[in-house]
Amino acid sequence: MSQEAELSRPARSAKRSPEELHSWKQVNQRLASLGEAERQIRSLTDEFRQKVAVLKQEWLEASHPLVCEMEKLKSQLERFYWAHREEMLACGRKSVNLAFGRLGSRHMRRVVVLDATAATQWLRENGFKRYLRTRTVLDREALRSALICAKRSATAADASDLVSCPDIRLQEADEFWYQVDESPIDRAPLPGARLQPFSVHSAAGTDPHPVASDPRGEEPALELFASAVANNHA
Repeated sequence: MSQEAELSRPARSAKRSPEELHSWKQVNQRLASLGEAERQIRSLTDEFRQKVAVLKQEWLEASHPLVCEMEKLKSQLERFYWAHREEMLACGRKSVNLAFGRLGSRHMRRVVVLDATAATQWLRENGFKRYLRTRTVLDREALRSALICAKRSATAADASDLVSCPDIRLQEADEFWYQVDESPIDRAPLPGARLQPFSVHSAAGTDPHPVASDPRGEEPALELFASAVANNHA
């Protein structure tokens, strides 16, 4: 290999980044910190919603007299207009311009549907489906039942036909997940805080508690973890 190629290759640092995790103890600490962050976000969200509710109530109370006054003024204007409309029609007008605004009347045509369900049924039965609007969307739950739960689904026979659709794929992959056990978390633990012993059930996926290192050292904890995984797949 040429010397130029060697120089162009990025150098590998012998030290690992301090941002990366290097032990199950650190993993457990991060889970605790993550749980505390989620708790604080929920607290802030609740506080924000309470403030919004209070502000909305204050706005309703402050604006209520103004809303009532506006409705009274509009009602007075409308009654006066209809009482004097013939005067404007005699002059060939339906509206009048004043210093602070204008008012009048216009001919309007509206479609009033008294019972939407009954009207829909009548239109369908009498051949007027063109006046009905139908929205078609994917039933993702039904697709999932047919493709993923095919063995337990009544639509199992459709699975082989559904996968022939070029825009529907059954994708399989291992996805990361986590679950924070909030019961012992009052605040995020400080580095060096003593953690609970490693639980075999947590590795098997039956215990929501996060994985912790064995107090005797990192190697025994990793051995227990490997043993638990092996037992889970046995």
